[in-house]
Amino acid sequence: MVAVIKKNAKALQESLFSSVGSSVLTIGTTYLVLNFFRGMFGFVMSSDKDWLAVLNNMQLYMVQAYPESDFIRVWVSVGLTFVFSGISIGLWRSEDRSNVSSIFDTFFKIGLGVLFFTIVAPTFTSYMGNDGSVITEEIFSRSTRLGILIPTLIATVAFFGLKNMKINFSYNNSDVVFLYLFIPVALLWFVKLPVIQLDQNKERIMPDPLMPIANTTKIPWSVIFVMFLIAYFIGIYFKDVKRLKNVMSISWFLLPLLIFSWIFKKPQIDMGEVLTGDIPIFFIFFIIGLVTVLFINNPIVKKYYSIYLGIILVGTIAGIFIGIPMLAKACLLLLSLFSMVVPAVSTSDQGKRSLIIIWFVALVTLTFLLRGGASETGIVVPGSSIFGGFSLTWLLAIFGTYVSFPLGVLLALGRNSKLPIVRIICTGIIELVRSVPYITWLFFASVTLAVFLPAGVEFNLIVRVLMVTAFFSGAYFAENIRGGLQSIPKGQYEAADAIGMSPFQKTGLIVLPQALRAVIPTLVSSAITAFKDSSLVTIIGLFDFLTIGKTVIDNQSVPVNFVGHQRENLIFVAVVYWIFTFTLSRRSMKVEKRLGLGER
Repeated sequence: MVAVIKKNAKALQESLFSSVGSSVLTIGTTYLVLNFFRGMFGFVMSSDKDWLAVLNNMQLYMVQAYPESDFIRVWVSVGLTFVFSGISIGLWRSEDRSNVSSIFDTFFKIGLGVLFFTIVAPTFTSYMGNDGSVITEEIFSRSTRLGILIPTLIATVAFFGLKNMKINFSYNNSDVVFLYLFIPVALLWFVKLPVIQLDQNKERIMPDPLMPIANTTKIPWSVIFVMFLIAYFIGIYFKDVKRLKNVMSISWFLLPLLIFSWIFKKPQIDMGEVLTGDIPIFFIFFIIGLVTVLFINNPIVKKYYSIYLGIILVGTIAGIFIGIPMLAKACLLLLSLFSMVVPAVSTSDQGKRSLIIIWFVALVTLTFLLRGGASETGIVVPGSSIFGGFSLTWLLAIFGTYVSFPLGVLLALGRNSKLPIVRIICTGIIELVRSVPYITWLFFASVTLAVFLPAGVEFNLIVRVLMVTAFFSGAYFAENIRGGLQSIPKGQYEAADAIGMSPFQKTGLIVLPQALRAVIPTLVSSAITAFKDSSLVTIIGLFDFLTIGKTVIDNQSVPVNFVGHQRENLIFVAVVYWIFTFTLSRRSMKVEKRLGLGER
């Protein structure tokens, strides 16, 4: 034990106090961190802060005015996400194992942190009263401090001893996720939280009584955890089925579309429009795609392929500006992309069969999702949109990334194209979008975009914001991807040409995989930026996660007055944003490590 302590002390000296400059930097940083912690601790524990302004409005934060009668749709959406996560973790279950001592080491470090901050936490704090006087109060008594220090010290010593014992037991690294989920779900059944209650005169009863968490929260989360557990073992059972992994990858792309267009939205389907509009359009485009697959490699037809593709591309662009059904516009775009791939894949009977199946499934999926997205919602809310709070933030972040990433790939490839007209157009789009601030584009979406649309073509505000967000993020994605394209050695292109690859095969199989792999850190950084920039929609009147905390709750006066408690809500919002961005950043680092990025 003594040897271990000496070893850790020596390592601490070498890393933090190896020189005079290092010692000064360590002491200065420690001083700043301590003062920040003491100030934040005093702020959080001060009696003039009402944290029930946050706790009492969690539903408002998550879904704003979404009616409680339809909350089952929210839980189904969350449940599906966790089920997909469980299956994915099982399918891609890591073979890496760690000794159980690593868990004890983690808890030991947590214990050290709790001990340190419990010791340095301030006993008193001061704040300004309503009359302008400075009020000093005790927030952390000696008995409370000892009540935390003694059991924490015992637990920390125990974990220190356990982590240094040679326990011959290891676990799969992927299994740790159960610990992360089980602990908060289990705490839901034991923790009591303060709840606002009013007396007969509609006055708030103080102090707020501690009550168990409602069953409407505990039961759904417990069911979701069990579903996640089952899904995880299903994923492990089918781990060696490669086709299922491909299906799950595509399903993750479609899941948010399904949630936002059908489950969350509760669309009111007009069967007349389905029978007279959707089904005929579906069969027309299915037949066009079928004929394309069967005859595109015919020697006679092949000579006119470029003309056919040009007609499809012109029709796709023209379809954006003329009054045709949205499904037809989407099918034209899908047909354009499909027609580019067909010649390279339909060289054999098996390839043709695969393309026909893919084309059929893609059309069915597109028709189904667009019918839900284009239909009127059955959810009744006070405002004009059913999306608000965190649901709106995720809608903007997910769809902004979904649309902007492929758009960025196309713009990057276009900017590197040998065709002058394509290169000029793509370069112009990128430079135009990047030269204007995002806030200006939001105002453009809110006020001006409708002027540029054809007569009779209208989109609600959220759709217009998604459109400009996609172009704005896509322009930055394009520049990041262009950097990856320029990092590919010329020999890779020459090797692809030497084995007779077509331009599409060369791009899809040789160029893009290497380019995207090289710029994963910058792509994740752009995705994080898009997630945080979604909060700017508050400027144009959309009620996202930040707006709820900054404006809505701060103006509540009935049944409880939360006016003047904006800072508590802003700190909560900042913590939530940090948790999601930090988690995404850490996952990105693990992917980079697995791919060997930055290693030579």
